[in-house]
Amino acid sequence: MASILKYLDDPKLYESTATVIRVDTSQNGDDMILMLDETIFYPRGGGQPADRGRIVCNGAKQEVIDVRYADGDVLHIGPVGSQSFEDGDRVELAVDPELRDKHSRLHTGGHLIMTAIDRLWGFPAIKGYHFPDGPYIQAQGTVPPEDRSAALASLQIELDHLVAEDSEVTWRFETIANLKAQGIFVPTDVPSGKPTRVVVTSGYQSPCGGTHVRRLGELRGLAATGLKVKQGKLQIAYNID
Repeated sequence: MASILKYLDDPKLYESTATVIRVDTSQNGDDMILMLDETIFYPRGGGQPADRGRIVCNGAKQEVIDVRYADGDVLHIGPVGSQSFEDGDRVELAVDPELRDKHSRLHTGGHLIMTAIDRLWGFPAIKGYHFPDGPYIQAQGTVPPEDRSAALASLQIELDHLVAEDSEVTWRFETIANLKAQGIFVPTDVPSGKPTRVVVTSGYQSPCGGTHVRRLGELRGLAATGLKVKQGKLQIAYNID
């Protein structure tokens, strides 16, 4: 039974309920692993860190310090304590809203970098890393060394324009075959077992299962901080206040 991923439809849903379908412990016995019929917790992957938060049942609290996706199940992982959970328990879920919002802004900021690169130079994005410890976007293309400073400045102007535009961030669900038929680039690491969602930022379409902001105006403070060419590919470092 695959977990229903509620964050795909509503990234601002910070609290919800679910039913426990399986309880395991890690190999070393230090962590409890809960699998639920549905979840609001984002599992690490797609260039985005996992959510953190808590799961509560009859007053017993399980801290969630990591979330992973495996064979259709979302694994909610936290240190073993005195709490006890059983199959069939109804539980309350709460993600850390500040951390979720930070991750969503970083992730959508990466998509807006992709949007600007496509508009300015027509370079297809091939990789995104949206973790706080050095986010970047990699694209298929190159810029000569003597032009990189001016290119970075042009990119920032385009980003500022897109953020000021404050258009809505939208998404829809598609099959991988349909995406390829439309000429939309599909990364090779898009998991076939997950719902395939297309996120649209100011007309730019990209398959993505991460969490995102609702409007581009929420990305004020987005800055392209570096541009380099690495192994023949353009890499843009960025950050957001």
